[in-house]
Amino acid sequence: MLSSWVVLAILAGLLSNAFNTLCRYFLKDKDDAAVWAWFFEAGRLVIFSVVVLFDFSIRQEPATFFLLLLVGLTELGGSYFTMKMHAYTHLSISTILSRTRMIWIPIVAFFFLREHLLSSDYVGIFVLFLGVSITVAPRRFFVDKGAMYANVAAFILAFNTIVLKAAIPQASYSTILLASAFPSVVFLPAVIKNARRSIVSFARTKLWLKIAAILMHVGSIYFFLAALDVGEVSKVNAIYQGMLVTSVFFGIIFFKEREDILKKCIGAAVTIVGILMLIYK
Repeated sequence: MLSSWVVLAILAGLLSNAFNTLCRYFLKDKDDAAVWAWFFEAGRLVIFSVVVLFDFSIRQEPATFFLLLLVGLTELGGSYFTMKMHAYTHLSISTILSRTRMIWIPIVAFFFLREHLLSSDYVGIFVLFLGVSITVAPRRFFVDKGAMYANVAAFILAFNTIVLKAAIPQASYSTILLASAFPSVVFLPAVIKNARRSIVSFARTKLWLKIAAILMHVGSIYFFLAALDVGEVSKVNAIYQGMLVTSVFFGIIFFKEREDILKKCIGAAVTIVGILMLIYK
């Protein structure tokens, strides 16, 4: 029987996969990435403002408030660069590039959570890097705008994951997730041109589908946090990321992103092998 954290990580990954597919659908026609980032963060804020009324809990310590501030700031940076990634990069490529979070999390966890890696972990990381390299040629990996956004988002969200893990003993899930959304809702309008008009205009099209995407996002982050609570951060993230790699095939099938299709499929396959090597030691 699967452990509870494995089930939670799988559910989180599948919901996040669906959410990212819808993100690409909304942004493929050049909608403002920052507007969509604000939109789903505002949805998270509204939902957890209600949920927190029933399970509010927080340790009244300076360290707690510092962690919650870090959660919010890293969420702000991560969500913004993730939406920019979706706007500039094929879903198939952006999905694999964003998997480099698998590389950053063990590194960041080593310094902040004192988690030590086995030699098999380093081999898995190498294989994962190989998958990324197959998918995107080195000359594009660093200069392509979408690839650059994907790598920045991956690093910020890796740090965000570590901070989430550290914050779990300090506050309830809803309190943490409320704190994570607040800075984005407050500060993202500053980078949106004609913010109020842009947000209203964005909400007028495909509203119910966007609400469905927000619910997927909320479910995904809640299940992910619950999985982090009971599982090791590197293993939870590995399974979570493993579910997301199916976005490659969604991009190929539904968005007709069939340029370099063989390279994308090989890269996805090698990436999955790397993920499995990190899970099964």
